[in-house]
Amino acid sequence: MRDDLLRAGDDWDKFSQFWEGLPLDPHMGDGGTYRRRKHSVVSYVVDDGTIRPVDQDGFLQSKEINRLNGGITRRFEPIEQALLDTSVFRRMLAHFVARIAETTPDGEPVAPVRRINLHQHRIVATEKELGNPTPEGIHRDGVAHIVMMLVARKGITGGVSTLYDNAESPVLTHTLSKPGDYIFLDDRTGLHSVSPVRVAPSTMEGYRDMFFLEFC
Repeated sequence: MRDDLLRAGDDWDKFSQFWEGLPLDPHMGDGGTYRRRKHSVVSYVVDDGTIRPVDQDGFLQSKEINRLNGGITRRFEPIEQALLDTSVFRRMLAHFVARIAETTPDGEPVAPVRRINLHQHRIVATEKELGNPTPEGIHRDGVAHIVMMLVARKGITGGVSTLYDNAESPVLTHTLSKPGDYIFLDDRTGLHSVSPVRVAPSTMEGYRDMFFLEFC
């Protein structure tokens, strides 16, 4: 889906610049050097929109959730406070928290404070190495809801997203192609994967920039 409300104003350009210079992910179990990454956890107070970074000691997923990189504590540089202060990010949080509330069954309490994992990814493809957005294969992230938003896409082919039911049968295939395109997924009822990205013809290097919001 695409929601131009999230891209309104020139603040999108300021927001997208935070993907330049992301550090290399040093924890790739396949030995790949194609992923750059930052990670933070924030709390979001629904009533007043207050955003606070949450102290953390690394990022841990089980082997059942992440067959490739699970079972170890991974530490990444935190996302810059200046990104968290952008109007784009604040609109984004308010938008998706409201959507989650709308889809919450009647009688189920809506959390007044949300804990959210944030991930900045850049997947790089070169002539020598393709980029793999989901090297762990078909998977879920072990949270409640996920937003997978495209920030930029340049000089690549591939990167096709597929959603599955819990039996791993495909239910939707879609390519995020324009900045601001996103997939909003209930992680408890489905799985997902993304096909590898390759450099486009006559291109030396390309990349796919993504922003992930995981609502716990």
